[in-house]
Amino acid sequence: MIRLLFIVPYPELKEKVDYVLTRHPERKRLNADVQVMTVEDTPDVPTDEYDAIIARGYTAQKTTFKYTQVPTIDISITGYDIMRAVSECCESYHPRKIAVIGFSGQLYEVKNICQLFRTTAEVYGPVYHEDLPDTVEKALAAGCDAMIGGYSANILAKKRGLPSIIIKTGEDALVRAIDEAILTVKQIRQERITSQMYKTIIYSSKEGVLYVDAKGIIRVRNRVARQMSGDISLMNQPLKQALPYLHKIFLSVMARGQEEVGRIVTIPGMKMTVSVSCTPVIANKEISGVVMNLSDVTMIQELEGQIRRKLGERGHQAQYTFRDIIHKSSIIDKTIETARRYAASDSNVIIVGETGTGKELFAQSIHNSSSRKNGPFVAINCAALTESLLESELFGYVEGAFTGTSKGGKMGLFEQAHGGTLFLDEIGEISLSTQSKLLRVLQERQVRRIGDNKVIHVNVRIISATNKSITRLSQQGLFRRDLVYRLDVLRLFLPPLRERGEDVELLFLHLLGEYSQKTQNPQACLEPEALPLLRKYPFTGNVRELENIVERVVALKQGERITPQDLKEALYPPDLEDGGALEEMGQEEPLVLSEPERLRRALEQCGGNKTRAAKLLGMDRSTLWRKLKKYQI
Repeated sequence: MIRLLFIVPYPELKEKVDYVLTRHPERKRLNADVQVMTVEDTPDVPTDEYDAIIARGYTAQKTTFKYTQVPTIDISITGYDIMRAVSECCESYHPRKIAVIGFSGQLYEVKNICQLFRTTAEVYGPVYHEDLPDTVEKALAAGCDAMIGGYSANILAKKRGLPSIIIKTGEDALVRAIDEAILTVKQIRQERITSQMYKTIIYSSKEGVLYVDAKGIIRVRNRVARQMSGDISLMNQPLKQALPYLHKIFLSVMARGQEEVGRIVTIPGMKMTVSVSCTPVIANKEISGVVMNLSDVTMIQELEGQIRRKLGERGHQAQYTFRDIIHKSSIIDKTIETARRYAASDSNVIIVGETGTGKELFAQSIHNSSSRKNGPFVAINCAALTESLLESELFGYVEGAFTGTSKGGKMGLFEQAHGGTLFLDEIGEISLSTQSKLLRVLQERQVRRIGDNKVIHVNVRIISATNKSITRLSQQGLFRRDLVYRLDVLRLFLPPLRERGEDVELLFLHLLGEYSQKTQNPQACLEPEALPLLRKYPFTGNVRELENIVERVVALKQGERITPQDLKEALYPPDLEDGGALEEMGQEEPLVLSEPERLRRALEQCGGNKTRAAKLLGMDRSTLWRKLKKYQI
């Protein structure tokens, strides 16, 4: 929006201005305040309320001198405006000599125009409004019997009995003034943007920045350069006197006209060593000055060490690809095909599936098949941490933000995942407060460390995972709906193990081989008669539960072969049959029992042992503890 103040001397001109404004091509961008007043009545204008002032004659002169921060656009007097006034004056008064009073620079060819109407003219161009009374007296003394001029001159002439006509402004002059005002405001705004951009670049730099002109005078310096100099005054000071240790480098660059990089200088009295880089500023084939960048060598060394340590500590790499997903079933083939298509996109992905279905395996595979595969893959289990710890892990913190912070602060996982993928496991368990902060990061692509006042831009793809429906949670008021829309862009459903057919046997044998290799024992052979037990078992904990069963059956087997009896004892341990058979819980009830009821049944069957109950349910002990607290069990 462009805010204009129109100052016009008479009401008829206001009507004309309103008419022109309503038909101007840029009318939707204009916010014009049109006020009728003479130069004597010109008010004090709040300079921050208008982008430009449009006036004419002495009013334009007055506002130009008075309001230097707001540009004033003068409504020019055109030859057509003068011709129209002369014509009206001759028709009304039949003068022998007309006094034309106005700015002399605007009254071109006025005498020639008067000759066309068979009259003569005396042109007066008083410089200031205060000179008008004397000018009117001069016109009367010169024998002028009529006058044309501005509104103020017209009033004075009538008081002295001199017939007069106002030089009225035409619509074309108003349009030109508006166009000039729009162009002027656009140029000023662009200059301000450019100026502010350079100022921001200079003053936000972590290095000291100086600009020294060709005469050796410091014209620009930022805060860091001032601190490096011991907070002495630098602006408009000779470089030779203010910073003599830089003067030789400056002279060398001015003489050679070439950049110099990496000159090491010790600042006297500051116990500081800086690396100096100088670049000549060349304009019109001449060197107009030199830009000097000063970097604290000690800080560079410390920063390099921090980066190396953090990169070494991270090890944030995805290990698995789609080739690592062991399967035979067509349903997993289709799932992998969908995941490959998602990997080609950069949109956020949510992986939905029961506990133990391999959500992180698919997340790593998607990352390794995406354009971000060379970037970091950072994973966090949102349910394993308290709300405050989760926030500090995700967003990081600055030193002193809270009790127990590490020296120098800590980089959050969003920053660590910059250029790569952040995997948020069990996303449905985060609190509403953390959801709000997460939403802001996803919207703004910026993260603010806890206790900090600046933001850090991050470029991260989010892959989240959940064993709950976050859509249903949002309907219950437990999950922000707007965050659902940010996370649930591409949805990948992982089928439970009980729906994967021959995959159960394939995975059992694969895990059996891995476990045998880990324990350095010969791999046991599974008797064919035991296979129906595997296919019949529901695996409510999916692959994670299958891993437990493999370890259990290896411990229970009597010989080199796994018999049906060995497998049955591993699947249905006797101590878990108290209070109801596990077969019943596994095969029938998990599909109909609510989560709180499943937790209660598992605790009952494990005699209150939370570790064993967590294994039975296929979840971490910390996750079980948190769920028990949530449901007050």
